[in-house]
Amino acid sequence: MKPSKKKKLILSLIKDDLINSKLVNGLNNFGVLAENYYLHLSETVFEFMDFKCTTTQKEKLFGRYIRLTEKAKDIDISSKKSLDKLTLEIYEELCIRGKKE
Repeated sequence: MKPSKKKKLILSLIKDDLINSKLVNGLNNFGVLAENYYLHLSETVFEFMDFKCTTTQKEKLFGRYIRLTEKAKDIDISSKKSLDKLTLEIYEELCIRGKKE
């Protein structure tokens, strides 16, 4: 897969994960037990990013990813600009930290 195509796919997966997380968290806040409806797209993101690091380092990076996705609760996901900005922030953070780890 071409690097540009791969990046586009990863960004799309991250964006979908943000939307799904916001939906599930919103339902949970309303008292609907929706935790079984997470799509676990983060696992696919990590698979595509193919980090060359230890399991412990991947776990730390995954924790960072989860903390970053929690920012979705504070944005209006109907705003393409806000959602794209957060998506790119998460992608870039993973790229930077994935190389350091």
